[in-house]
Amino acid sequence: MFLRDLLKNSIKIFLCTIVFMVSPKVVAQLKHESKTVEMTALDESQVPELIGKIETYNFTIDRSHFLLERGYDVSVIEKALPDIEKKIKGFKKRFEKNGQKKNLRSLNSTVILLGEISDNLNSYKTLVSGYCDQLAKSNEKLKKILADQELKVQVQDSALQSQLTDVLTEANELNKSQKKVLAKLNLLRSRVSINLFETQDLSSDMVYLSISKKINMWTQEESPLLEANIKQYESSYFDIVIKSLERSGKILMIYLSNKINIIFLSLLLFTGITAWMLSNKRRIKKLEDSESILGQLKFLKKSVIIGSAFGFFSYVTFLFGNPPMSLLHTFEIFRLVLLCFLLLPFLTEQAKVIWFSLFVIWFFYAIDDVLLDSAFGERWALFVAGILLLTLCIKIIRNRTHLLIEVESSPATKVLVVFTIVQVILSLLFNLTGRLSLAKIFGVSAVQCLVLGISLKVFCTIIIEAIYLQTEAYQSSRFSNFINFKERQHRVVKYLWLLASVVFLISLARNITLYDLLTNFCADFFNAERSIGSYKFTFLSIAIFIFILWLSSVISSFISFFFSEEAALTGKRSGLNSMMLLIRLAIWTIGFFIAVAAAGIPIDKLSIMLGALGVGIGFGLQNIVNNLVSGVIIAFERPIQIGDQIEIGNKSGVVKEIGVRSSKIHSAEGSDIIVPNGDLLSQHLINWTMQDRSKRIEFIIGVPYSTDVEIVRKLIGEKLATNEKILELPKPAIIIQDFGEYTINIKTLLWVADLSLAGQVRTEAMIDVKTVLAEAGINLQVRPLS
Repeated sequence: MFLRDLLKNSIKIFLCTIVFMVSPKVVAQLKHESKTVEMTALDESQVPELIGKIETYNFTIDRSHFLLERGYDVSVIEKALPDIEKKIKGFKKRFEKNGQKKNLRSLNSTVILLGEISDNLNSYKTLVSGYCDQLAKSNEKLKKILADQELKVQVQDSALQSQLTDVLTEANELNKSQKKVLAKLNLLRSRVSINLFETQDLSSDMVYLSISKKINMWTQEESPLLEANIKQYESSYFDIVIKSLERSGKILMIYLSNKINIIFLSLLLFTGITAWMLSNKRRIKKLEDSESILGQLKFLKKSVIIGSAFGFFSYVTFLFGNPPMSLLHTFEIFRLVLLCFLLLPFLTEQAKVIWFSLFVIWFFYAIDDVLLDSAFGERWALFVAGILLLTLCIKIIRNRTHLLIEVESSPATKVLVVFTIVQVILSLLFNLTGRLSLAKIFGVSAVQCLVLGISLKVFCTIIIEAIYLQTEAYQSSRFSNFINFKERQHRVVKYLWLLASVVFLISLARNITLYDLLTNFCADFFNAERSIGSYKFTFLSIAIFIFILWLSSVISSFISFFFSEEAALTGKRSGLNSMMLLIRLAIWTIGFFIAVAAAGIPIDKLSIMLGALGVGIGFGLQNIVNNLVSGVIIAFERPIQIGDQIEIGNKSGVVKEIGVRSSKIHSAEGSDIIVPNGDLLSQHLINWTMQDRSKRIEFIIGVPYSTDVEIVRKLIGEKLATNEKILELPKPAIIIQDFGEYTINIKTLLWVADLSLAGQVRTEAMIDVKTVLAEAGINLQVRPLS
């Protein structure tokens, strides 16, 4: 039994050994046979196709390799993320620790900063996601290359076989590299997404807390002022001020670090405006009447740079969109200091005291507006500041004398001061009843409104003075004539005051923490979809449509003014207006289609509208369309041009303007005649200057029958030849008109080079003829009295 088992095991071992020794050779033989089969399976006709595929794959690999080396640079994001994560952690830590103690200003500033961080993270996420998608598509192409079985065949050509091997090797290495980079990008995208989620979540919590505080601020927050005790407050007023100023500085650094482009743009704008005004003022100083011109200035007369800097700090806040209050107050400090320099020469002694008192009160409210916590000293300081501001406002109203010298007082001053008084009284009442948030909001808003009103008055005056400098520096330029400052000054003032009112309302909404509500309301109002029947629209699309049409009209008027010639004054014929008419029509047409596209009006709706318009044209707008089409025909055929002397019906004059619907003729009496373009084509039109400006004039004299007619003709011809204004060719013609009852009538025909001289030359010629005939003893015959 034992021997039998031993024999069986020995046989098994022997067989396994043989199989082990033979199997590699069998496998090798099988592979060799397989390769031989593959090699023989590759037809020579397939070689060109394989070569083309290798070239295509090499191009794909090279491009993917290039993008991998230079196209997926995220170093900026990797450098920025640690700082962003640090800021988010700091905001989150402070919110968890002191979130409920934060006031509305602090919450709003933090929400703005988180919004900036969120915008940056969104842009980072978009960039990284784009890289990931691009890299994933590139990797899919590489996988197709590696999976292509035609690259794994053996060919007899060693060079081709080497190319196949290189393609597979490079594709395999590039695939590994791409997977590493893709993993890195996916990790970075996840990191950005997590930070974005935390930022948005933290911002949402702060927004909800702000809403809660806005709702609860009408309830009593602290003890009434007269019952307040210093022990109820944790920190002193001085400590709170120091901490708040330090935090405000950090907020400014964080916010401005992401606004380098806006800072550069604003400084560039300031430099350009300042250089423009300085150039105009320098040019005016070279004129003879420079003192009288500059004497009309108020604020720019002292210093253009200070005036420009004041304007810069007035409009720069709107370039930042919705900045934190710390930045707003910083800009306002600079603006207020510059305003002091501008107003100081125009203030009376009493007004100087009021103004500097107002400056100190404003400075207190600006600091109080950024405080994080409340203090016992702050509440009493807020009460005293309110009383002082109320006293100043009452003094301004009761003062019957002007507080300004050489500067007109604004009619809105009393309304502004009364509005300030109302807010100050509310601030005092809320402070007395323990509603500190409302007391600070209305106190800050009161002083801000008063100072802003004064600033806007000075700012609008500076704009008017800047336009005045431009028009006076270039009195003879076409641009100054286009502006026509003297005629449009009152209109410009109205527009500026309208703009100032909008700015005032925006600032008021920002002061009383209703800016977000105002922007959301405007966004909903303009973006909400409305419908009339089946047509849907938004007020924003209508506003865009009207704005683009208005802009097209302005550009058309601008081109028409600058490129047309005042031929009525120069007396020269010009065909430029016909070309300008076509250009204006093109601008209006292009503007209309751009307005349609920008407003999002569907083409099918537009075709329906045009069809309805066509029906209206057919019934009620025939004359208007006739004049419009006639204007186009006149522009192409040019039967008349600017400067032509024409007669149509009983009207005559010089063509001053060829418009789209009508043309303007300047008559000899000085009036402008508006003639519809349809009449210019439908009626008989006499154009005296279509070919040239020469004109024939004539007059008739009568001589007695006893006069030698040939001598008369000779004398007249010789005399007319001495007049240089009469053309030699055609030569003057002196002919016998007819034999009258008492005289022989002699008609004289002569030509002048310019029809504008026709009357003068005719008068001179008649005087010369009478004189020469009188000297020869020939009297002109007149009809006897009986």
